[in-house]
Amino acid sequence: MSINKLISKFLLIFCISIGMVGFCNNKVLAASSSDESFTYNGSQGWWKSNGYYSSKITGKVVSGDFNGDGKEDIAAFYDNGIVNGKPSTSLHTWISTGSSFQYKDSKGWWNSEGYDCNRIADKVISGDFNGDGKDDIAAFYKVDDNTTNLHVWISTGSSFQYQYSQGWWNSKGYNSDKISGRIVAGDFNGDGKDDIAAFYKVGDCNTNLHTWISTGSSFQYQYSQGWWNSTGYNSDQISNKVVAGDFNGDGKDDIAAFYKADAYDTSLHTWMSTGSSFQYKDSKGWWNSTGYNSDQISNRVVAGDFNGDGKDDVAAFYKADAYDTRLNTWISTGSSFQYKDSKGWWNSTGYNSDQISNRVVAGDFNGDGSYDVAAFYANGQDSTSLHVWKSNASNITRRIVEYSKQFIGVPYVWGGTSPSGFDCSGFVQYVYRNVAGIELARDTYGQVNEGIPVSQDQLQPGDLVFPHADHVQIYIGNNQVIHAPQTGDVVKISPLGKVWKARRIIQ
Repeated sequence: MSINKLISKFLLIFCISIGMVGFCNNKVLAASSSDESFTYNGSQGWWKSNGYYSSKITGKVVSGDFNGDGKEDIAAFYDNGIVNGKPSTSLHTWISTGSSFQYKDSKGWWNSEGYDCNRIADKVISGDFNGDGKDDIAAFYKVDDNTTNLHVWISTGSSFQYQYSQGWWNSKGYNSDKISGRIVAGDFNGDGKDDIAAFYKVGDCNTNLHTWISTGSSFQYQYSQGWWNSTGYNSDQISNKVVAGDFNGDGKDDIAAFYKADAYDTSLHTWMSTGSSFQYKDSKGWWNSTGYNSDQISNRVVAGDFNGDGKDDVAAFYKADAYDTRLNTWISTGSSFQYKDSKGWWNSTGYNSDQISNRVVAGDFNGDGSYDVAAFYANGQDSTSLHVWKSNASNITRRIVEYSKQFIGVPYVWGGTSPSGFDCSGFVQYVYRNVAGIELARDTYGQVNEGIPVSQDQLQPGDLVFPHADHVQIYIGNNQVIHAPQTGDVVKISPLGKVWKARRIIQ
């Protein structure tokens, strides 16, 4: 890589003077954004099979960091058909190596003779529901028209453990058909565990935004009125175009949806989480257009931090013509979405977006800190390629957070500076050296003078947090830190507690 390209990605480490008592001339790395575009990896994709039926996973594909290595993976429920007189399902996984996906096998990380995955189609989501740092899977299972079980599969890092047929929540008076295609997962209350939300169609223009808050071992349904409701909102107009993400960067996930007001009248509505309710912006949303047909992106909408600025964005494959596809993006400013242009971050006049519908996901698949997009492409009836569009943006602070999570479980060793054992400052020093190339001071007394000071309400992922002079942690967002606590303990994620001082190493 040329020096010019390196400079275009990151500014060089430089010294700044801070007019505060006790310290000055401290190291700060300032990151700059690179080209806002996606690079398509080619028709072969990161995985391909000539004996795989993509139609068997349609509407049942999710992404998440299932093995906890800092790179997002992909999972899908595969319909094996009738086996021994019973419906058979396998939960297939594709684990990211950073440059390809490794398919487990046809049995997947879980399989069952007797489970009908067609009853969960368009009602599958993923998230870290128990807060252990690995993403899990959940699905609303339709027992009958008015009986629903919220099934959960907890990741062990190498398999999924099914949590029993009654699930983490169940109801004999809930019709899951009323939320199909309008279900999302995210940490809506900011406690470090992902929750679930769904738009329930009460009537033609009567909608309740239901929420299920995770306790770590069950979901607590928040009542039938939900965290938001309206007697003048038609939820049919957002079906298959709903996503969740932290769009304003406050540490709590929000919801966005493309609303079809008319054939070419589209608004990107938002519901911002307060931690106990959702605040609807207005009918114009964070973006609107009288020349955009949202039908052309249905079942191909995703969310993620595509430009690496710490706020989640929205992307969608737009079908302009049979083989004319544009990967449109809406970049969050924190209070609105900025539409790139009609050509998007990627476009092709030789790509049929119909072949990926209902099989599109987003995630940081190469671990560079910015979200990418992936999709299962149906080459033919039994030939499937897993296509990837890599973001050309890079966020070094997100890389620090994701890299640090790889060491969860490493024992605390006083004086330790390697993965065989860390003390608190040794852990922080090791992470920053290996991700950002920054050599921090060896102990907390030196590290507390690195970078620039920030207040608790200004904390961003990657910042150093000092509960007191003798301990340092890395803030990872959502009011959580990762650290090596003390003798007898291990590197782990903990709730943010007392903040004596905080320092920002990367601007």
